Amino acid sequence: MKKLIATGLALVMLLGLAGCGGKTEEPAGNDAESSGQETASGVGEGVEISLATVIPDGTPIVEGLQQVSDTLSAQGFSTAVFPAGQLGSLTDVMDRCMAGENTIMTCDPADLADLTVSDMAIVQAPFLYDSWEDMDLLFNSEWWQDICAQAESAGMKIIASNWSFGDRHILTTKQVSSLADLAGMKIRVPDNTNFVETFTAFGAVPTPLALSDVYSALSQGTIDGLENPLSDIYQNKFQEVAKYCVADAHIKQDCLIICGMDFWNTLTEQQQDAIVQAAQEAGTYERGLLDDTEQQMREKLEEEGVIFTEIDRQEFVDATETYYENCAKELGWSDGLRETVMEILGK
Repeated sequence: MKKLIATGLALVMLLGLAGCGGKTEEPAGNDAESSGQETASGVGEGVEISLATVIPDGTPIVEGLQQVSDTLSAQGFSTAVFPAGQLGSLTDVMDRCMAGENTIMTCDPADLADLTVSDMAIVQAPFLYDSWEDMDLLFNSEWWQDICAQAESAGMKIIASNWSFGDRHILTTKQVSSLADLAGMKIRVPDNTNFVETFTAFGAVPTPLALSDVYSALSQGTIDGLENPLSDIYQNKFQEVAKYCVADAHIKQDCLIICGMDFWNTLTEQQQDAIVQAAQEAGTYERGLLDDTEQQMREKLEEEGVIFTEIDRQEFVDATETYYENCAKELGWSDGLRETVMEILGK
């Protein structure tokens, strides 16, 4: 991927530490007075926004998006939430954003990395974080602000980065008790280099596939399993066709709230601020739901016959050394990237 260079350090300093939600320069004639967008009815009057995610309803992500919608609606914005890929696949919605549509979406950093800044993918490295607090250290760093600036230069605005998809576990059609059991198994992964290299390191056969196609693929034996947060597994009813779960939490997965820069630059400064604040406040709320949700989903899955297997986690951790080597080569990561990230995390 062609390296993307930040337009200037000054922009980096302007970005908010909580999620790159800083202001961008107003386009000529787009202030509240001249545009007429800010009226007594609210700062967002006249602005329609679609809030999209491929994550199914009934999950913390969708509840968080609904809070964003409610908050913005109270300020005059016209908003609607579209869960479960209603606006299309992740790639489809990202294309909408890049084309300048008035869409705000949830996104894996690894997917955005493939489109914008390759170094970004490392924030989703396997076994990188021990806690959500570790994740915050990384996202509140100057290194991350520079990544956000580069993403803006590539056409995408990171509105908030304090959301989380949750811990990702492996669900399979036959029991896996060790790394050796995964060898040769076809495991559905999102279609990005980060996940492909993670499961290559585990010795599995990573199989990129749209989430909407996973149920039938499991039923037909086209794949042997998948990896997702427990809430996604339960809401998509994958437990009906796969009964074994490896509780490895191989990725403690962060979630970005993004939109296209073309749309972002049509907004007034007050509208941008309102969206950033709503997204970041909802991120705090959404993450607060995760721990309780994880336990509830595990109990529900067990009630439906899913068997959870605890594995030697260190065996999986050790296997991921090749992940860093392969991703650095495949994605063209900057020299010393891993060392920079580990220093920020104090590891």
